Amino acid sequence: MIDWKQYGPIYTVAPGIKKLGDLPIIEFDNQEERYLNLKKKSSNNIYYDPLFKKSLNQKVAKKIEKILNSEYPNKFFNFKDFNEMGFKIQEDVAIFHRSNKLIALHVSFPSTWIPKEKIGMTFSAIHQPVPGMKKFLANEKKYVDMMVNADKPIIRYVWGEHFGYLLSPLEPVKEGIKIIHTERQTFIGMPEDDLGIFLIRKKVIPFLDTNREFQIWYANQIKSMSEEQKQYKIGN
Repeated sequence: MIDWKQYGPIYTVAPGIKKLGDLPIIEFDNQEERYLNLKKKSSNNIYYDPLFKKSLNQKVAKKIEKILNSEYPNKFFNFKDFNEMGFKIQEDVAIFHRSNKLIALHVSFPSTWIPKEKIGMTFSAIHQPVPGMKKFLANEKKYVDMMVNADKPIIRYVWGEHFGYLLSPLEPVKEGIKIIHTERQTFIGMPEDDLGIFLIRKKVIPFLDTNREFQIWYANQIKSMSEEQKQYKIGN
């Protein structure tokens, strides 16, 4: 089941940053083979900005490798670069630079956004389409610094819905079937390199397979939205 209880009783665009707590930084579950196979079959899912030099590429890979070998000592991870690393974990990965620029993406499961359109953009430009974000975008430097300086991993949660497929277009569903997606977004700072690692752990479930408790929560989320937010989030 998706982790919907993390999202609060009503809809909000507030960052909702939380401590990681007892959660692993990087999560593997019984769907690991499915996720990794879909990643291997994905195309047009890796993008670099010129600022993402080879040395930074390899440092990010080694940072994730170190985390994995600490959290999963019974496994062994050894990555030559960012490209290879992204195919070995269930999370999608984005890399932000302190200069306020998205400089690398390894994304197989985007939620209604197009990765190649975001590479090289600022924090504000990436989030500009989201209704209600004006207040937070005015403090974009604060959030960029927060990502880069996160000496201990922090998380936030977001949700949405889509149609046509489950986890990716490689898993098509019948027309009109609503899929609920949630994301656990984990931030890992690399301040010595002016980088912030952004992990996106996506989970999906058909709306008709959710329980009554979830559906009541979901109805309250929709009810609490502005008309502009409804149009953006669910197309209504």
